[in-house]
Parts: sequence; C-alpha cells; structure tokens
Amino acid sequence: NITKQVQNYTGVDVSDGAIMFNGEVIHNTLTKRIVSFMGQGLPFDPMMKFLSNLMSNPSKRATDELYDFLEAGELPITEDGCFLAFKNVRFNYLDIHSGKFDNSVGKVCEMPRNGVDEDKERTCSYGLHFCSIKYLPHFSDTNGGKTMIVKINPKDVVAIPADYNNTKGRTCRYEVV
Repeated sequence: NITKQVQNYTGVDVSDGAIMFNGEVIHNTLTKRIVSFMGQGLPFDPMMKFLSNLMSNPSKRATDELYDFLEAGELPITEDGCFLAFKNVRFNYLDIHSGKFDNSVGKVCEMPRNGVDEDKERTCSYGLHFCSIKYLPHFSDTNGGKTMIVKINPKDVVAIPADYNNTKGRTCRYEVV
C-alpha cells in the first residue's frame, strides 16, 4: 500500500495515486520513479529524502529541473537524500575559475545563495559549479587538474543552465567527498 509507505515522511501524502507534499500534488519524473519503485518493492527511501530536501529549495525552477538533470547525467542519490556530482579543479585543489575555493576532500565550499546566478540562460556565470561526467571534458585544467566528487543537498541548487544538454549546474554549497 503506497499510502501507508509514505506516511513515515513528514509533509508527504498520497491522493488518487499522486504524491503530494504539504498538500500540493508533485507530478514529475521523480515522483513517477518513487511510485514505480514502491510498486516494485525496490528501496525508495533515499528518493523520498531527496524529495523532502528538494521541496526545501526556494527556487521553483530548480525544483522542477533538478531531478531531470540527475537522470540525464546518471548521478546517484545518497542515503540522506543528497546527490553526488563532479567538479574539475586545479592541480592544487583550488577551483579553476577564481582560484579561491579549496576543493580538498572533506572541505565544504559555500557562498551566499543570492550570489549565485539563477538565470539558466547564462551558462557560465556566478556560483559554485558542478556537473555530470559527460560535461567534464568541456571545462578542465590541462596542467595537472583533478576531478572531484561533490555531495550536494537539493535545497542548495540554484540553476541548471540550458546549454550542454542538461549536464551542469550551479549551487550555493557543496561538500567535497
């Protein structure tokens, strides 16, 4: 029973087969996948946590586009409802663009959310960048740069730029794992 399965999640309910969050029907690729997993008896808890985190994001556009970005980039959702993505950095672990953010394992990089460009039509702009594996060759440091894995809470994603077939994004915070 799908309704009973989601009763453990605050703010989540099922009505007429649709997943609702705080009384609003959420009908997108993510909720279809959650219902499919439930029906097949597959683990869906990380996706429910992801949905809860995502619904804490103040950007409608980010909440509408983020899961499709994950699907296109084949990026995993973590047990706590975050997701993993990639980031190319310099040989010394500093970000390629500004050289100010230390991307060593265990570091948390963050900036004020209102400092991240939310316009998806501006493909290269302000914010902390992340990408899928398909985007990595488009932006790298050829002088011994490294590729890092970053963990991002969906509530912190600000934009998924329109270029490069849904393979990069901007956030205000991530943890280098």
